[in-house]
Amino acid sequence: MKPPHLLTLGVAMAILSHPAARAAEPADEIPGLRQVAEDFIVAFNEKDAAAVAALFSEEGEISDLTGKEVIAGRDDIKAHYEDMLSGEDAPQVAIEVDTVRMIGPGLAVEDGTFHFTPPGDDAATKSRNYTAVLQKAPNGEWLIATTRNLGDATDSAGNLAGLADSLKGDWTCQSGDLRLDIAFGWDDSGNFLTGEMLATRADAKPLTTTIRIGWDAARKTISCWTFDDEGGFAKADWTPVEDGWLVRTEGTTAEGEFMSSNQQLTFENKDTFIWAGKDRLVDGKKLPDSKLRIVRQAPAPEVDADSDAE
Repeated sequence: MKPPHLLTLGVAMAILSHPAARAAEPADEIPGLRQVAEDFIVAFNEKDAAAVAALFSEEGEISDLTGKEVIAGRDDIKAHYEDMLSGEDAPQVAIEVDTVRMIGPGLAVEDGTFHFTPPGDDAATKSRNYTAVLQKAPNGEWLIATTRNLGDATDSAGNLAGLADSLKGDWTCQSGDLRLDIAFGWDDSGNFLTGEMLATRADAKPLTTTIRIGWDAARKTISCWTFDDEGGFAKADWTPVEDGWLVRTEGTTAEGEFMSSNQQLTFENKDTFIWAGKDRLVDGKKLPDSKLRIVRQAPAPEVDADSDAE
């Protein structure tokens, strides 16, 4: 198993315009260290795996925090970046440097935070803290000897990025006489996903439920709160699985009854998911299991202004 992509990207060594980095390095070493950073960022953002690998020493390593997951040697590093950069969802990179210091002749250590942003106008950034060692080659060039992930530093929006990619947009479902219309998007702060669900039946008044999904930084999990316009509310924890999400929900109805359920969202593709519920209890009474097929709503047709004018 390779380390996750985030573990490998903090090797873009130094944006040495950072005051702390500049003060920590002897002036004659700054140009070489800066060049490694500039070359890495350019190569990565241009998806040039060979150029990225060339910035490592022949025995260079990329590892996770424990050191158990290691990619060693320039050839394997090149193959790793080829795999990472081959897809359309390859991110763009940026570095926030905290410190750069010399630890011996021809050896420098850098600590900082790496940020990567996937394609998309409102894509959320993910971040990792890292530490890296640079080694000065006999020809005077600086090379990456080793880099290691120090842990996640992603903000709230970044931790919701995967779920947002799946859920954003307008959805609908028809099951018997029940129709659901659901819409998800980022709130104005960019830290929460918000949604609204309208449930309509022929023999009942419409029920609107508002949804807010956020990152629980203390518990390291995605949490969700729902409030319906009759006065009921619930809280749920979302856990990612291979093809979707497990959702454990507990709440209270408008009449004061305790309710709970286990739900699973399984994505068949980017436009369809199955919403299955089981272990559904209301006031201690078990309800039948449920399964709904939710599909993405087609966009509204564009209006031809010229034809309207005619």
